[in-house]
Amino acid sequence: MDLMDKQAKKEELLKSMELGFVPDEEIRKLIRIELEKRLKWGYKPTHQQQLSQLLNLVHSLRKMKIATEMESLDSKLYEAPFSFLRIKLGSTIKESCSYFKDNESMTLDEAEIAMLDLYTERAQIKDGQSVLDLGCGLGAVTLHVAKKYKNCNVTGITNSVEQKEYIEGKCKELKLSNVKVILADITTHEMEYKFDRVFAIELIEHMKNYELLLRMISKWMKDDGLLFIEHVCHKTLAYHYEPIDEDDWFTEYIFPAGTLTLSSASLLLYFQDDVSVVDHWTLSGKHYSRSHEEWLKRIDGNIGAVKEIMKSITKSEEEAVKLVNFWRIFCMCGGELFGYKNGEEWMMSHILFKKKL
Repeated sequence: MDLMDKQAKKEELLKSMELGFVPDEEIRKLIRIELEKRLKWGYKPTHQQQLSQLLNLVHSLRKMKIATEMESLDSKLYEAPFSFLRIKLGSTIKESCSYFKDNESMTLDEAEIAMLDLYTERAQIKDGQSVLDLGCGLGAVTLHVAKKYKNCNVTGITNSVEQKEYIEGKCKELKLSNVKVILADITTHEMEYKFDRVFAIELIEHMKNYELLLRMISKWMKDDGLLFIEHVCHKTLAYHYEPIDEDDWFTEYIFPAGTLTLSSASLLLYFQDDVSVVDHWTLSGKHYSRSHEEWLKRIDGNIGAVKEIMKSITKSEEEAVKLVNFWRIFCMCGGELFGYKNGEEWMMSHILFKKKL
């Protein structure tokens, strides 16, 4: 089969999936096939070859801009309607991994709070500190810290007007006076103020030059300040999230080529030019797998309302159906990726850095 035939077959598969013609179990099977291919592509015969691959990526990242190709990130992923997000997510509107603490009976709402509490514990938050939340999204971390630590002054940075307005609205509703939201692109933002604690939750995935990124963040840390990073990772492999062959439909389905780098658990340890590691943890992928599966349950449990929301933002019934199924497949992709081999391939990394003086 030539390249054009393979591309046509891939496009036909994706259209069938988004129109709902492919059963869920078949989609999951196709995802697992792609994950197995990725592991065969990434794992090398010897440890030295594995290490060389990692170091080649480290050296190449140091030559890049802080971030590239950001404008091609899909608006349907990062500009979903709030009405939909309130259905899909838990009570804190946390768009990242939740922490189920090996408790089968734990609800999504409880797991969101459990992860937020884990962040504040690992970041060593104390009442009265100044806290910066980079890429704050809809404010799950910002609002949690502000509510739990009334004397902390919390600053969130987002490049979304809608997210800023949402957080400010929640602050009025909750009568919080210790929150400030800055509308800015963090890769170009300049700020003289320094903070006791900085959070970067699932931010680095869309960054490239971690040396420049961490140098910039270090300038916003007080001399005794700490930086807490959560990022998606593979336990060993680090790679730009790009297709591995012409049949690979999975890799670019959510994130266009060039927009995401998937780190290994240890990748950031090679970028200690301006910060140094205080502590490092990994969290089983089972937690993010279950997060995605819980999101899927909430979508399916409110499918009528979800369809109406998607109809209101699309031009046709078919486009609405495709958007609903995009989100369902998004959840299946995450569920399978992070659940693969019982959560011991792709997982979460938590790193606590201090500023180098």
